[in-house]
Amino acid sequence: MKTSVFFETLVIDYFVPVLMILFTSVVVLLFLNRFSITIRDFKNRKNKRKINTFLPEIIYGGYSELKANIEIEKFKRSVPHIKFWFKELLISSMIEFKTNLKGLDGQKFYNIYEAFSLNKHSYSFLKHPINFYKKKGIYQLQMMDYKPAAKQLEHYMFHANQKLSANALLAFIMLSGKDISFLINIDYELSYAKEIEILGICKTRKLRRPKLLRKFLTSENNFIVRVGLHLVVYYNASDLESEITNCIDHQNPVVRKLAYVALGNLFLVEKADDMLAKYNNETKANQTQIIMSLGKIGDQNHLEFLKNRLLESNWNEIEIARTIQSIDSEFLTSLSFNNQRIESLKRHTDEPLLK
Repeated sequence: MKTSVFFETLVIDYFVPVLMILFTSVVVLLFLNRFSITIRDFKNRKNKRKINTFLPEIIYGGYSELKANIEIEKFKRSVPHIKFWFKELLISSMIEFKTNLKGLDGQKFYNIYEAFSLNKHSYSFLKHPINFYKKKGIYQLQMMDYKPAAKQLEHYMFHANQKLSANALLAFIMLSGKDISFLINIDYELSYAKEIEILGICKTRKLRRPKLLRKFLTSENNFIVRVGLHLVVYYNASDLESEITNCIDHQNPVVRKLAYVALGNLFLVEKADDMLAKYNNETKANQTQIIMSLGKIGDQNHLEFLKNRLLESNWNEIEIARTIQSIDSEFLTSLSFNNQRIESLKRHTDEPLLK
């Protein structure tokens, strides 16, 4: 009985009040947190409007350098420009502005970026021990096209974290504008998306053909070989015919496919027979690519081979029909005579919207 009274007293006099205090504290904390978020969002929207007014004025206002500097200093006095959150907001706004509008004066962006010490802000992320923030710094410097950062980023191309090193690699290529022959020293593989990004940078930045492009095609790193095969097409490097042809014997099927693409796009007609010799031992995807490349460099001598494949009702029969059509349209017409399936394929190849 005494024990029951003791626990009842303990629960009513102590435990319940403690629970009530804890519950009330949690409610108050949630309210304060929500209130602070609301205030922060209000500040962000207010300063975002100021930034969206400021940037067009400086970039399109036709100000002299002196006048622009005066306007920048005036704007600084109206915003908390030294606050971390404001610098993040300003950088994101500049990146958004730069991405959506083309043909902007890069020097004016440089001036704003440095006037608010945003370059130092981005550099500070590179020194952060957490890789997420390092990648954030790389992203900001790359998106701002801040070329002085190239030297700083070179160090991170060989970082232990592969995603970080890949981001640094692309940023360095974009910002430095240097010969990308240094890629042959990369000992790790990157994704297909990175290959396309590198090719895109070469096109948009109008980078010169790498001096060591030939060595790309003989690298032991499959990624470098794949990048090399993309580049030989872009730079029309038909002088590397021998190295490209050797790639059709590569152990990696993606490399072989890109080699077939290169042989076709460079119109190396004398290599058509070399491709066909590989046909029966290739993957289905690569067999289809051989057929497609043959449409660019094939001739009358290959029609019999294509005819046999077409009559077998292959999975890639549409590509075969298109290739025959490109080599000799009359030959495809003769094959379609009294053959409903081939007649249907011929109509398909004759339809412009389906090509």
